[in-house]
Amino acid sequence: MSADLTPNVPDDSAAAAPDHESGTWTAVGAVAEVAKKKRVVVEHDGRQALVLADGGCFYALDNICVHRERELVKGVILNGKIVCPGHQWAFALDTGWESVKQVCQPKFETRIVDDVVEVRIPPPAPLDES
Repeated sequence: MSADLTPNVPDDSAAAAPDHESGTWTAVGAVAEVAKKKRVVVEHDGRQALVLADGGCFYALDNICVHRERELVKGVILNGKIVCPGHQWAFALDTGWESVKQVCQPKFETRIVDDVVEVRIPPPAPLDES
């Protein structure tokens, strides 16, 4: 396995600035460090992103499970999926899709800039006041 892991989206240097419509690029750590740790949680504006290194790529999902609000960082990575420690829902790393329950865990973009893994964390969804 190459020490230089690739992001799961193309590098887009024009997107380096904060963007309130789609999120803010947040540094996760050096490529080698993130690859060694396998999973890192970063937070921006109160939203946690779980960044995972698996199979030569970096992936990012919302750290809080859509089902029972458990932390996915405490789950296991198995066959390209992160398994939630709450009720064993298995979300695909590349899409966030859970095929048995037919639901999607929010997924975030990743990229590598100057040997640093970055994740684009969108702003939290507005509260429904109805």
